[in-house]
Amino acid sequence: MNLNKAIETFNDGNFDRYLKPIFNNARSFLTIVLKKGKKDEVDIENLSYKDYESDSELFEFLYESGFFNNVNYNNIPEEIKNSYLLYQIGNDSTTTLNYICDNILSDVVVRSDGFWLLLSDREELSIFFDDRGRDTTAKDVAKSALSEDGLHYDRWDNTTDDIYRDVIDELNQENLIRLSEYVLKSIGDQDLSIEDYGSDFLHDLAKDQDREGFFRITSNDVNSLINDKESMEELMAGPLDELKGELYSIHSNAYNSAYESEIYNLVYGGLKEYFSSNITEEAKKNGEKVRYQSFIKISDFQSNVESFLNEYKYGGYYETLDYFGGYSEMMNQLFSDGVYEEIDFRIPDYPDYQLVDKYLNEFFGDYI
Repeated sequence: MNLNKAIETFNDGNFDRYLKPIFNNARSFLTIVLKKGKKDEVDIENLSYKDYESDSELFEFLYESGFFNNVNYNNIPEEIKNSYLLYQIGNDSTTTLNYICDNILSDVVVRSDGFWLLLSDREELSIFFDDRGRDTTAKDVAKSALSEDGLHYDRWDNTTDDIYRDVIDELNQENLIRLSEYVLKSIGDQDLSIEDYGSDFLHDLAKDQDREGFFRITSNDVNSLINDKESMEELMAGPLDELKGELYSIHSNAYNSAYESEIYNLVYGGLKEYFSSNITEEAKKNGEKVRYQSFIKISDFQSNVESFLNEYKYGGYYETLDYFGGYSEMMNQLFSDGVYEEIDFRIPDYPDYQLVDKYLNEFFGDYI
C-alpha cells in the first residue's frame, strides 16, 4: 500500500481494520512514517487504548519520537491521559502544571510564589483530616473549627471547685496588685465583726488592732490577707461575694478559651502538613459588590499531582484528573486509597493548665 494512502487510512481511524494486518502493530507503521519524514502528517489521536495496551513500548516511542508534540490532551484515550501528563511534567513541569491548573483542576491558582488552593469555604479543608473512629473524629473537630461560625462544643460551666487555688494562687504580680486594690476598694477601712469569721489571720488581726470585736483591712494588711486562703474564702462568702462571682467567670472564660485555642492550634497546625501558609482572605469586587475569597498555599503541588498520576497511571476516566476536577477532590481520593495519610490528632479531654493560667491572667483586668 502507498504510504500516503496508508497515512490517510490511519487518519480515518481504520488502522485496525486495514493496516494492522500489514504492519502487525501501530509502532511498526509509525516507525516507517518517522523514517520517511511524514511524522507531522499523522493524526496520532486516532490510536486507541488497545494499541497502547498491546504494545508496552508504544507510548515511550511516540513521546520520544515527537508524535505527541501537537496532541490535544482532550482527544487522547482516557487510559493514557495520566501517563501523558507524567511524561509532560518530566519534560516541562512548569508548562504542564500550569496547563493542569488552567484546564483541569479548577480550584488551583498559579502565582509567582507557587500554587494556591481556592477554597469554596474553609470547611472544605476538613477533607484533609482523618475520619476514623466511632466517636468525634479529627475531621469532625476540623469541620467545626473551620466553619464560619467557629468551633462548636459543649462549654464547661463548672470549671473549678476551688477558686482560690485555681485563680488567686495563679495570679501574676500585676494582677495581685489589681486584686489588692479591688479588696481595699470593696471592704478597706471598714469595721467588720470578728464574730462572723473563724480564720486565725483575721482573729490575730483583730487582736493586734484592738478594736473591741471588730477589724479592718488596710493597705498594710491586704497582701497578707490575699495570701491567706481561709480568710479570703470567708470574706468571699460574705462582703466579697461579688469578687467570688467574678473569679468564677474569669476561670470559666480562661478554661474554655484555652480549650478552644488548643483545638484551633491542632487544626491549623495540622494543615501545615500539606499547606505552607495561613488561610488568606482576598477581596474581589464585582460592580458595587465586594465578596471575599479564601486561599491557602499548597506545599508541594507537583509531588501531589505526580503521586496521583503514578497511582492511577493506566486508569480510565474515573481515575483521571478530569474526573475529579479539583485539588481537594484529588487529594481525597489519594487519602481513600492510602497514598497519603490524613491529618490526625488526639482530641484533648481538658485544656492545658498552663494555657488556662495564661488566659486567666490576660482576662483578669477585664473583670477586676
